[in-house]
Amino acid sequence: MAVAHMVPNTVLFVPAALDKLMHVRAVLAKPKSVGRSEYGEIAAQYPTPPLSREWAADPAAVVSELKKLGLSRKPVVLVDIGGYFAPSINEIAKLFNGKILGVMEGTENGVQKYEASLPLSVPVITVARSPLKLPEDHLVASSVVFSIEAVLRAQAEILQTRTAAVIGYGRVGRSVASILRSRGINTVVYDSDPIKLAEAAARGFQANTRLDQAIGHASLVVCATGNKSLGLRGFGMLQSGCVVASVTSADDEFDLGSLSRGYTRTEIEKDYIRYEENRGSGRHFFLIADGNAANFIHGAVIGPAIQLIEGEKLYAIKRLIQGEVPVAKERLAELDEKSRRDVAEIWIEHFL
Repeated sequence: MAVAHMVPNTVLFVPAALDKLMHVRAVLAKPKSVGRSEYGEIAAQYPTPPLSREWAADPAAVVSELKKLGLSRKPVVLVDIGGYFAPSINEIAKLFNGKILGVMEGTENGVQKYEASLPLSVPVITVARSPLKLPEDHLVASSVVFSIEAVLRAQAEILQTRTAAVIGYGRVGRSVASILRSRGINTVVYDSDPIKLAEAAARGFQANTRLDQAIGHASLVVCATGNKSLGLRGFGMLQSGCVVASVTSADDEFDLGSLSRGYTRTEIEKDYIRYEENRGSGRHFFLIADGNAANFIHGAVIGPAIQLIEGEKLYAIKRLIQGEVPVAKERLAELDEKSRRDVAEIWIEHFL
């Protein structure tokens, strides 16, 4: 059972690769991507039960779905993106009358959710921190900036008229900051981790130790934490007219529900939403893609590099199937260097 974004690569990857490694019984579409055309293509081939954080956190509901899918007494691998099953995986394994072989998690914010739930009773393996993911992270950042600029140009604006703040100096955030700076945009950085903030400062960025300092004078804010970077208080720190974008899912990055208590939402364009304060001050900000990953506006296309990390995902899942991944008691498992070299060599053979 696989969680997946509904993007062009998924239409290729699931039937042509994942389904050949293990029998895919269901594809759980990331909630904000079900309106895309790729969802219809996937739904025509596989069951697509609705996915939500509330459902995934309810072990009885997940086990019930596994049984509906005919997986009783069968070995099951869960392919996760974003740590959906992190809070419930131990209970899922306990209630399920088959065997949970393990979880493959593909994202950093998902890894953090599983790490917060340790010790676990099942194997969990991740590719999120693999060196093979570095090209993808950089190209994702490039595609995020591309989509932000495309949305602004549709509003007769350009990036270079804005000053930027990047919230979260992780693997994607640092690339976003570097790309914006290379485009001549004054860019500041905020991260709650002092190590990451020190790295940003060492690379010449103005590094802020307080969120309000970072975003208070920025007219473009790009959020890359995967961990509720902005809620009602954070949105209140934005200067009027600020444009806000994310590199990940809205439900991970923002507390949008809180905005209903103080803002009026107006759809200027499909991917350009205006939020205005209800107090009559006229203060407002714009949210790109309704808070979801900006690059998904254009299909999150990054070229052949995506197949490099997809190859590692397949290798990791194969390890789970073969029972070669230890139970995640103190840490999540990763592939060793030799396995990654094998993946890289195959990728080079096919794409270079």
